[in-house]
Amino acid sequence: MPDAPRLSRNRAIAVWALVVVASLLLLVSSLTVWVKRQALDTDSWVNVSGEMLANDEIRSQVSIYLVDSLFSSGDATTRLEEALPPNQAALAPVIAGALREVAVRLANQLLQSPRVQQLWEDVNRVAHENLLNVLEGKDVRRFQTANGSVVLDLSPIVRQLASRLGVSENLAPDAGRITILKSGQLKTAQRSLRAIKALSVVLVFVVLFLYGLAIYLARGHRRRILRASAVSFVIVGLLLLIIRRIAGDAVVNSIVTTDSIRPAGHNAWLIGTSLLRAVAIGIVVYGLVTLLGTFLAGPTRPAVAARRWLAPTFRDQPWLVFGCVALAFLLIVAWGPTGATRSWWGILVLAALLGIGVEALRRNTLSEFPDSTRTPKPA
Repeated sequence: MPDAPRLSRNRAIAVWALVVVASLLLLVSSLTVWVKRQALDTDSWVNVSGEMLANDEIRSQVSIYLVDSLFSSGDATTRLEEALPPNQAALAPVIAGALREVAVRLANQLLQSPRVQQLWEDVNRVAHENLLNVLEGKDVRRFQTANGSVVLDLSPIVRQLASRLGVSENLAPDAGRITILKSGQLKTAQRSLRAIKALSVVLVFVVLFLYGLAIYLARGHRRRILRASAVSFVIVGLLLLIIRRIAGDAVVNSIVTTDSIRPAGHNAWLIGTSLLRAVAIGIVVYGLVTLLGTFLAGPTRPAVAARRWLAPTFRDQPWLVFGCVALAFLLIVAWGPTGATRSWWGILVLAALLGIGVEALRRNTLSEFPDSTRTPKPA
């Protein structure tokens, strides 16, 4: 096969510039898609919150927070001093400390019960729905009655804990209420929401267009540019995994100042960014699959031998090849390793790309080996 003519200098610069820009935008679009699907989807938010509560380190810190809310609102030490005889009032702090340790263990047990876990998911769902409604400019009454703030209201769980400890009286109204969004942050959050929603859709199409344009302009060198694009997918996926780890350390260390709480913070970050990890792995897998396709279409001796071996089947029994590919694809969809394999649009796009790739390989193979036959095995 004669070598393809070299690309002109300007065309080569344009092609490689398109690949580089597309790769950078792929990195950005992956982050925006993750934020949209992880932080702006109520079901994903609730699922992640449930996973966090199931984590021992995080649940222990939530238990401590609930007990601190209960004790600070009820002023347990003062109440014990009032209840004890005057000559034993000095023991109130010791008794309050012991009671606090018992309360933390009880809170941990309470948070493991199915009823409280369902309550935890319910309050997270309400808080997230209110947050999204406010960010989208909808009129949310609870936002107005909460002093201009969106809150995660854990007070039902605090009340259950107080009831079990027998200290339900004098519970402060704001016990267990965590502010998620303050009114002063509303405009910035609303602009960020609109930007993320727009970018998560637009950038995906821009990335695909730029990669496609680079491959189209690389006449005679399209396989090479396709291989470079596949390599860029692998690099971007690995960069996302590195960013997840580095950003996690930075975020947790900047927010959490107490060493005893830091393990829970790291676990919360890993759970909260699990979808980012799935996106990164998916991008790496897509790049590796594309690399395999470019290898099979390449000039190397193993690739040529593979095409020669496949040529008779492509010619006489193409349904067998497409059937095997379809079966493998269905098994991957059933496994669902990435988000794209768990949504109908992602399945359709991947199926279309896979079908186009196999058909292109079939046509190239038949044109290269029109009369190839398999050598029969000796009797």
